Amino acid sequence: MIAAVSPAVQAAQAAQARVSECLDAGQNFRLEAGAGAGKTFSLVEALKKIIAERGPTLIRAGQKVACITYTEVARKEIAQDIEDHPAILVNTIHGFAWSFLTQHQKALRELVIGLESERELEAIAAGGGVKDQIVDYNLGFFGIDDKRITLHHDHVPKFFAKLLAKEKSRRLFTDLYPVLFIDEYQDTDPHVMSAISEHFFTAGEGPIIGLFGDHWQTIYRNDFELTNFPDVIGIDKGANFRSVPAVVNVLNKLRPGLPQAVRDPKAPGEARFFHCNDFKGARRDDSPHKLDLPATDHSAVVERLKEHLTADGWDFAPKRTKVLMLTHNAIAAKQGYPRLAKVFKYNDAFAKKEDAVIAFFADVVEPLCEAYEAKRFGNMFAHLGRAPTIRSLDDKASWVKDLDKLVELRLNGTIGDVIDFLRDSARPRLTDRIMEREDEIKKLGPEPTDGESNTLKNHRALRSVPYAELIEVNRFVSGHTPFATQHSVKGAQFENVLVVLSGGWAHYNWHRFLDQLHTGAIGPKEEGGFYRARNLFYVAISRPETRLAVLATQTLSPAALSAVSHLFEPGNVSAIPFPN
Repeated sequence: MIAAVSPAVQAAQAAQARVSECLDAGQNFRLEAGAGAGKTFSLVEALKKIIAERGPTLIRAGQKVACITYTEVARKEIAQDIEDHPAILVNTIHGFAWSFLTQHQKALRELVIGLESERELEAIAAGGGVKDQIVDYNLGFFGIDDKRITLHHDHVPKFFAKLLAKEKSRRLFTDLYPVLFIDEYQDTDPHVMSAISEHFFTAGEGPIIGLFGDHWQTIYRNDFELTNFPDVIGIDKGANFRSVPAVVNVLNKLRPGLPQAVRDPKAPGEARFFHCNDFKGARRDDSPHKLDLPATDHSAVVERLKEHLTADGWDFAPKRTKVLMLTHNAIAAKQGYPRLAKVFKYNDAFAKKEDAVIAFFADVVEPLCEAYEAKRFGNMFAHLGRAPTIRSLDDKASWVKDLDKLVELRLNGTIGDVIDFLRDSARPRLTDRIMEREDEIKKLGPEPTDGESNTLKNHRALRSVPYAELIEVNRFVSGHTPFATQHSVKGAQFENVLVVLSGGWAHYNWHRFLDQLHTGAIGPKEEGGFYRARNLFYVAISRPETRLAVLATQTLSPAALSAVSHLFEPGNVSAIPFPN
């Protein structure tokens, strides 16, 4: 007896067939793959098709298929799946763009001459101007001397986009890369996507381009609509290999435009919604916590719900269950960084490492110190971007002294103490953005001034926070705790997920979003907020494999409750009981 092909497999095969047809016809395409659809699998299958049919020909011609990824993790995964085939170049946008830019030294120098920021102009003047120096990109810091110009991270995609505006550069690009795949196109640098749209799609020329992604999972950009790229065939992949039917049913009601078929129609699981409308006490009235539970009641309700779900068979061990919270303030006290959480008005700075200080310490200093303490010196120097010049025992002793002091300051000093130390030692070197803030504060003086930017106010406040709190933030962002925010789990999946929707962030008004979802009454000024909330809600509730529970702690209107009942079914919506 032949086993029946699952509905998800059938949907995936149909989408893959359309991708193959586009490749055969030399047609640009966009694969829109919802949560759990297997976007990366589709991309890899398309690469394997090209390898099988054109691999030897591409190699003989000195050509490659370019595959641009959004993250280094995705780059490694895709490269491994195609066994690093020589006909395929898989790289992040910065790595790929630089590999093309480095061939155009004269054009790069001209682009550097065109830089306009005050700090860049000062650096160019201090370095003696742009002459015939080599332009390089390594550590992501902008600098210039009489022999070398080093580019900032932000320069690379912008310069790449400007180079694509030149016809000669486009011809060379197409000769080198007759096929271009872009993973997570919706989050790819907007300068690059605009250049590709203008100079390739609109012009009807250039390589065959395949876009892979999902505009509903755009939570790092402000462009929430499905972009209508010219000369690009749209392909929907209506499959979900991650979640059970109970969860997928909710997703399909939220997103009827891209219905998903499940892997196993009979797989057991649940999707439930809990609200706190029966709370009898006084609710918060301060923005952006309006209509929310008081802090102590909020924590108690979350714990009570976890106990209730545990009794129903949930296992809240971190490896099996994630609690996804919108605001970090809700978990900061538990995780050990309450002062740091109060610094930021919006918590993108945590989950996305959007703040320059947090990004630098989380991505450079912390892994460097961990490698140093574990005596993994190769990894340590990799985080520096280069091996140091050590010519004598004194050089080695100097390095050891500085790194020992850095490790000690991390545990006992403030963030400001660590910044001051690194400013003197340059081991590792502070980023340009941090140096700019430090220089500005030095000019303005030790006390905040009238009209000072929020960025500088936050930076001043950060300096007094114990660095130990930043270590805990890094553990949180790295996923070493049972808690997470919706932002920090894009692309991840867990057996069970509890999503907590609360106040605390002006960018996400959950009770308003649910109300608008039912009424459709969304004013022009409210569209951005609605789509931000919709996309983040979609990302959050699409993470579980088996069990989903959503808890709303703010008062929900009748319209909001109607939206919830439509999504989850009335029998799966429950009011949390509260004592009179």
